[in-house]
Amino acid sequence: MSAFPDYLLKLSVGLAVIALFYHWILRKLTFYDANRYYLRWYSMLCLSIPFININQFVSPEPSPARVFVQSVPALTHRAAPETAAFPMDLPGEPVAAADSWPLSATDWMLHIWLAGVAVMTLRLLAHIRSYLRIRSQSRLTSNDGVKIFHFDLDMSPFSFGKAIFYNPHLHKPDELQDMILHEYIHVQQWHSLDVIWSEILCIINWFNPFAWLIRSAIRQNLEYIADQKVLENHPDTKAYQYLLLKAAIGPEFSLVNQFGYHSLKQRIVMMNKNASPKALLACFLFILPLLAVMLAAFRWDVPRGKKVKNFYRSSTEVSKRKPQNLLHLSGLLLDAETRKPVSNLPLKITHDGVYIETIKTDKDGFYFIELPVKPEAGVSHEYNYELLNGEGGYLGFISGEVYHGGFTFGETFPYHFLKKSTMPELQPKWYGVSSKPFYDRYNLRDIRPELKAFLLENAEPLKEEMKLRTDYIQTHRWSKDVITLYKGGYFDRKKNLLGYDGDTKLFLNGKEATPREINEAFKNYPYMLTGDQERRNYGPNVCTEIVYLTFPLHRDAPPATLVKGNVEVKDAQSFEPARLKDEPYLLDGFRQVYGASSNLMPEKQDIKRVMLLKGPLAKYYDSSLNEIWWIETRPVNEVFERPDFASR
Repeated sequence: MSAFPDYLLKLSVGLAVIALFYHWILRKLTFYDANRYYLRWYSMLCLSIPFININQFVSPEPSPARVFVQSVPALTHRAAPETAAFPMDLPGEPVAAADSWPLSATDWMLHIWLAGVAVMTLRLLAHIRSYLRIRSQSRLTSNDGVKIFHFDLDMSPFSFGKAIFYNPHLHKPDELQDMILHEYIHVQQWHSLDVIWSEILCIINWFNPFAWLIRSAIRQNLEYIADQKVLENHPDTKAYQYLLLKAAIGPEFSLVNQFGYHSLKQRIVMMNKNASPKALLACFLFILPLLAVMLAAFRWDVPRGKKVKNFYRSSTEVSKRKPQNLLHLSGLLLDAETRKPVSNLPLKITHDGVYIETIKTDKDGFYFIELPVKPEAGVSHEYNYELLNGEGGYLGFISGEVYHGGFTFGETFPYHFLKKSTMPELQPKWYGVSSKPFYDRYNLRDIRPELKAFLLENAEPLKEEMKLRTDYIQTHRWSKDVITLYKGGYFDRKKNLLGYDGDTKLFLNGKEATPREINEAFKNYPYMLTGDQERRNYGPNVCTEIVYLTFPLHRDAPPATLVKGNVEVKDAQSFEPARLKDEPYLLDGFRQVYGASSNLMPEKQDIKRVMLLKGPLAKYYDSSLNEIWWIETRPVNEVFERPDFASR
């Protein structure tokens, strides 16, 4: 989901939670000052909550906090921004437009929202204009800290800011004393700020009925506060209530605090209500769990769909000395099999698909071109360089740089190891070296020879790795082993270099293992391993961890005949989860093991049922086991493929 709709949705949900909690729990309590702060600060908090990603503050390791966060469904799925990979279209082939409409759905939503904001802003300005007109027509009669104005309008007394307005001809002197005291409380406690905030909230979230509900609640609660303060020194509650009814004359003015309006019936009900016990102040704490659920639901989760990986760019830091108005497309072209430079190879340079010129590599395989850039906010441009398929006998490729306003470009200089068709198993390889050390140290006035020297200096380790790849391919026609350690490197059956001994950790069924132990476990498996049997965690270029599993993480419910006589029910209350650290178990139908998609340890208070699966039933889930624990923390109907334990 795009950032703007994502924010509006989360803001609307947050305001709904705040409004409903007040309406159902707090509205009936007489803690008016506490309600004022609740409505003001929590509605303000809703503006910032969508920007908080709780995943940044929760450890990725299994923990109660992580279990809680993951148990709450994410409201939206939004991944961190990624640089899109360059299109691999062949020259001359038209690229279809992503959308034939001039405006996207997000753009339409933004325009509609802005139109609503504009209308609501004009509404507020009209109210301010009406207030200023009334003030200009009123007479200032007192300016002792609080300004008192007299007007001749048929309106109930009101206050705004540090001013009180009333018509002295409409009310008796003894009535005016209570009215002015009521409005003075509004002035003294700066209730106008709350009123203005409620109007701003409705401008921002004008389409959300819960924003209007909060606005109404703020205005109503301010009247409760003023009424309560007046009645603390008023001898006759009934007389004051009658005064409220009598003073409700003229139109209601929504921008100000007006004496005789804002739900008179409800105000009178609350005046006659007994004071709430102080113990009920604990109700305000119940909003905290709701906020925790909101933060968990508002987290930014990467969608489960396929991520677009950036093959051409790393996340390295860019030097502050790097020119911002120039782009250096430069690198080395090398033969993947011999690691020797490929000279005199033409590269076609284009800008936004428009041909510029053709450059060629020198005797060391070095190419260089300096190009102007003018980043524009919201507009992406790209320089591409392309090797046509078959040039020099090599497979073609296309690479380049994207730039736009506020975007760092030129992070790396590439090394392309090119492939010929004479060695089908050897794949072309791309490496990138950070541009930061070069721009930090080198003389930019003579950049071409300096950059060439920098690239040649950093080429040797990459050539050594390519030599390791080619040597392995040439010496291993077919490997029956799942993983092979060759000259310090780990290779799979497809002859891909996965990692290095000492840098890459291997795990078998959740425990650290050697290549020999892994190959022994899969010695009778002649095919390529699936994603359920082998899980790779990649670093910048190679794997940091490879996890192998000889059992499935979940299975369909076993037949009833297999369950009968092979289940031992245990007491869940006396069961200690700590023993699961060293014993195999399934949690709500899923096998838990390090490195798998889930590796959760249940909390003792969450465990509802415990069964020990034995013999053939245990082997149904893992052929190497005679016993395995079955732990349930969810209702029976939510446990994945639950066995028919009634048949035991």
